Amino acid sequence: MSLNRLLKNARLENVPISQNDLYGFSSRYTLSIYPLDFVCTFIPKNACSSLRYSIAIANGFIKDFSDIKWIHSNNQTFISTQREVACAKYTFVILRCPYARVASCFLDKFVGRKLKFNDKKGQRLSINFHEFLSIIQSQIRQDRDEHWRNQSDFLHYEKYDDYFSLESFSDALNSIENRGFKIIDTRSIIKHDLSTLKRVDGDFSKMKDLDLKKMKDDGVIPHYKSMFSNLEIDLVKEIYSDDIALYKSHFEEKDLLF
Repeated sequence: MSLNRLLKNARLENVPISQNDLYGFSSRYTLSIYPLDFVCTFIPKNACSSLRYSIAIANGFIKDFSDIKWIHSNNQTFISTQREVACAKYTFVILRCPYARVASCFLDKFVGRKLKFNDKKGQRLSINFHEFLSIIQSQIRQDRDEHWRNQSDFLHYEKYDDYFSLESFSDALNSIENRGFKIIDTRSIIKHDLSTLKRVDGDFSKMKDLDLKKMKDDGVIPHYKSMFSNLEIDLVKEIYSDDIALYKSHFEEKDLLF
């Protein structure tokens, strides 16, 4: 346990904490595991459904997979109080390779037709991965959707007791379970897992989401690396430079796609 729970965003502005937007943002993604006095930060696209489900189980609010839809209506239920944040016995966060995270977001949310961008007439745009990254690049950082907002913005603490990577998720499961908290992998249950689909190589950076959806419907999906040409790699380096530096500071560089 760290004796100094210094908060990352609290001192950024000399204003009442209720008016500190970045503090308020990171606070909303900081959840308490009551029986253990643990606090974790969950980041969308980083096994967040598994974390939220497992916390609901540990806190006694739901029983099993038959209750799993409950978590989608209760994202705010276990937000940590300021006291719980300050007095946590253990803190952790799961990070993800920024290249893989944004590619996964596009394939899941846009190819999966869960999210969309509209043109000036309100009509749904058909986009490719390069266009998706270009739109993100043009957005004000605070206005980015949580599924592709920079991971650094979600961090509530200056330092966590443990940082885990989604690329080594089994290590995270074992380490945290040894501390008394069992993370239950829900990806296949709630259809967030692409592992059952056949992965193919190629250059898919300019393929429209509708064409990728046809592939997905046929049981085929590109490898994440196949979503990138040098242009897309450079865009991610520009947009997510802080996340890449964060990842490199805690994990081996070989776990990055590029």
